[in-house]
Amino acid sequence: MKKNLIYALLFGFAAMSSSCKKDNYAVPDAEISGILTDANGVGLQLEQGKGSARIKLEELSWSNNPTAQDLNLQQDGRYSNNKLFPGRYRVAPFDGPFYPLDSVQMKIIELTSGNSTVADFRVVPYLNVAFVGEPVVTVDKKISVSFRFTRNAAPAGKTQPAPLDYQLFISTTQYVGNNNFDNTRVGGVVAATAAMENQVLTITSSQPMKYATTYFVRVGVRVNDSFKKYNYTTIKTLNVPN
Repeated sequence: MKKNLIYALLFGFAAMSSSCKKDNYAVPDAEISGILTDANGVGLQLEQGKGSARIKLEELSWSNNPTAQDLNLQQDGRYSNNKLFPGRYRVAPFDGPFYPLDSVQMKIIELTSGNSTVADFRVVPYLNVAFVGEPVVTVDKKISVSFRFTRNAAPAGKTQPAPLDYQLFISTTQYVGNNNFDNTRVGGVVAATAAMENQVLTITSSQPMKYATTYFVRVGVRVNDSFKKYNYTTIKTLNVPN
């Protein structure tokens, strides 16, 4: 019995010693950053996070068919991640309000420990959407905006999708968009047609603003493609008085 107890204690000590060993993996400290821009070099207006589009990152160091990871995008089209393992990666934006990239437009990059690599992408957004004048507060405290949209020609070999609809987005935070808005105030989507292109369109909130505060406002227009993501105006701020 005493001998068995000694063996049990020795086994337990060995197991504890093994579990305390340090792993051999280095801390992931490689960084990638970049921005999605249009043909004029202007950053795309997007939603914060992965709602509008995603950056697909595939590590090719160990496999030609790796499992992809996604990186978030900021509202101005920028992205970054500084906690990646060094290695060879394939990078591309996808699932967004722009014509899909061909395989030759994707980037193959080498990430190295402690260093930052820039991977910018110039894409062709389906639509350009811009305010016409400034948003206004009506006498009954609704928010009304005017805007117009234009379509970009499809790159060679791709088809130009038809406009689908548009919507006004209002929020009390700067992260306004289809993933963050007050749906009790703005009303539903409005059908869009090709005939509306380059016309001044006006949309007004369905209800007056509930609070006297600063609101963040933008308009989104989308096309009838597979993803149905919005192309946006810039964000405007508007103060609603008491």
